[in-house]
Amino acid sequence: MRPSYRRTASALLAGTLIGGFVSLGIAVAQDAPPLMLGQPQTPPRAVAPVPSAKTAAAKPAAKPTTPKPIAKTAAKPAAPAAGKQAKAVKPPAKPSATDAAARAAKLAAITAQPVPPHHDHVFEAPKPTACANPNAIGVSRVMKVDTTGGFYVGSTYHTRLPLEPKAVVLTFDDGPMGPRTDRVLKALDEECTKATFFIVGQMAKAYPQTLRKTAAAGHTIGYHTMTHPLNLSKWPLDKAENDVRSGWQTVDQILYGHAGDRPATPFFRYPGLFNSRALNEWFNSMDMGVWTINAAGNDWLKGHLTQADGPNVMNEALKELEASKGGILLLHDIKDSSSSIVGPLLKELKVRGFKIVQIVPKNPPPKLVAGPIEGITPTIENTAAPLAERSVDNFDAARQLAQMNAGRDGKSSTAPLPAYGAATAKPTIVPIAATPVTAPTAPVAEPETTGSVATTPAKSDGWFSATATSFRGLGGALGLW
Repeated sequence: MRPSYRRTASALLAGTLIGGFVSLGIAVAQDAPPLMLGQPQTPPRAVAPVPSAKTAAAKPAAKPTTPKPIAKTAAKPAAPAAGKQAKAVKPPAKPSATDAAARAAKLAAITAQPVPPHHDHVFEAPKPTACANPNAIGVSRVMKVDTTGGFYVGSTYHTRLPLEPKAVVLTFDDGPMGPRTDRVLKALDEECTKATFFIVGQMAKAYPQTLRKTAAAGHTIGYHTMTHPLNLSKWPLDKAENDVRSGWQTVDQILYGHAGDRPATPFFRYPGLFNSRALNEWFNSMDMGVWTINAAGNDWLKGHLTQADGPNVMNEALKELEASKGGILLLHDIKDSSSSIVGPLLKELKVRGFKIVQIVPKNPPPKLVAGPIEGITPTIENTAAPLAERSVDNFDAARQLAQMNAGRDGKSSTAPLPAYGAATAKPTIVPIAATPVTAPTAPVAEPETTGSVATTPAKSDGWFSATATSFRGLGGALGLW
């Protein structure tokens, strides 16, 4: 390479790095503490300035009631260092009104809420239930969440639930998925605790009995669209609404025997956490709550996918929860890695002083229906997608997940893969059938693990892996392929 080319390349690289650090510094400087939803906001307490040598000398010492030698010593000013003049320590600067207004305007642009409504959340003690494990982490509190007028929480929106430090809300995305979800449910039951599952409609059709089992165990059910499109925010509004609506109608039909124009539970999470203002306006009109996260196990990245990678997911989740002092934790019940470490993770959380809080809607959902229901499991033969179709635009959750599940979940169903176009989005989507579904194959026994676990060395993905870790949505897309 010529010297001139090398100099040009070096200058470009240096400029890029400097610009990145400057942008990061500006973003950090302007970022205000997250809002605590449901609680009145109070300004930060001012710290009293430390008196300097001059001010201490000018100010007379307080007169003691009983003369003591130490009173004179305390009043004596500290000598400044040679050649230097002591300076008064200034109190921390209050957040700028301009910065607060800029952030409010940005959030209003994202959520379509110029004036966010007040949410009156209610905490309750969990209902007493028998627990065979005396050392279980259990549920510390149940939080009834008010989503009236639209509700947005998580790092995407710079907001937090009004939780105590080290309080954790467990959430699982993209299921249900046969034995892997069963493995998660078993671990949660052994620890006598509860979680929230954001359900993909296609997966609910494939494993309806697993979905019913999840809801019957007392876990909270939320929605995660019908087909898990990672570019949902770029779709035409009517198409995006149809996919979201089909997802909740499929889930509600399976759980409650009927589906309507509003979901039974007003909880939703965007695929990949990508946000859409147009959809948010729609959610506001339906009093829906949109959830993002405060911490994750990064179980969509290379080195965090397989059952052998479970320790990596566990340690990543613990690290992020410690950094965020609790909050909403994201895992995926469809992943071998996450589903294999739920039990050890809960044990370690208790050792570290964390507690579990369950979130539920302010208005309870309808009563669960009973009776057999026929699932439509995607087949490997009907889901073999050419490499060219594995793009964000053509992403199909059922197709990809069926491929991931090949050889791990027993023999695939011979039923054809159903169509999920906008034309099929009707209130009644999943009919109740008279024939029971075949019981799934028993999950593989997991090794018993307690306490901290050693990290399994993961192959480095270089700069792209680091970028994907920061941009969770892009990482999610790549992790599923």
